[in-house]
Amino acid sequence: MSEHLENLSTILKALADPTRLKLISLLMFNDEDKRRVIDLAEKIGISQPAITQHIKILKDVNLVKARREQNKKFYFINKKVFESYKKILNKALEEPFMRCSFEGKCSDCPNNQNTMK
Repeated sequence: MSEHLENLSTILKALADPTRLKLISLLMFNDEDKRRVIDLAEKIGISQPAITQHIKILKDVNLVKARREQNKKFYFINKKVFESYKKILNKALEEPFMRCSFEGKCSDCPNNQNTMK
């Protein structure tokens, strides 16, 4: 499997949970542009440890970052990474529906996933 497909798979796994999608939405569209675990848990209605586990998964794919201010830890969306993932996902959704002019000979295709990073 190419590196590109592995990256895509990792991103999709991180996004494949309704709670994580809610977290992304809350972190993307809020007035403060950052939130604490306690705030996220209250908004979503699950425990703080559960929120922490979901945030870890999103941090592992660099979608979420943390910043410490005094004794509080705030989480926010890494907007640059978010935008790059949007492009990757849009491309991934387009490619399966493109007509192959190389009759399935991927090694001959200039769009071969092995050449993409």
